[in-house]
Parts: sequence; C-alpha cells; structure tokens
Amino acid sequence: MNKSTKVFLIQFACFAAIFLIARLSIAYFGILYGIWVPIVSGIIAIILSPQFKVFTIDGKEEVFMAWIFSKKGKKITWL
Repeated sequence: MNKSTKVFLIQFACFAAIFLIARLSIAYFGILYGIWVPIVSGIIAIILSPQFKVFTIDGKEEVFMAWIFSKKGKKITWL
C-alpha cells in the first residue's frame, strides 16, 4: 500500500469516528430530530477531523497533518 492510500484510509477513519460520536451524542441528548441529525453530525465531523496530505519533497513522499486545533501542519513520521 502506498502512502496516499494509507493517508486516505486514516483520514476516513478519523472522519467516521468523529461523525459517529457526534451523531450518537446528538441523538442521545435529543438536541435535533429527523434528517438534521446526520447533516449536523457531518458538518461537525468535517470541521473537527484532521486533514492529511502527501507531499513529495526531494523525491521522498512525506505526510503532513493539519487540524483546526493546530496553527501549522505537523509532519507525520509513523506512516
């Protein structure tokens, strides 16, 4: 598996985890009903999930992560 595929799967897993937590929380506390639960959960997950990007620097693929809680992108070395 190349780094682009790994990054895509990790980004999807982060989005899915945040989406499920938001959806279950909204449904449990009864804040919204009907179609609004998945819509608001999706918006929350889009805003809060980290973004991973693969860049080629000096002929080597490197992964960086940007998040709403960090000012700069961080280099990821565990991929």
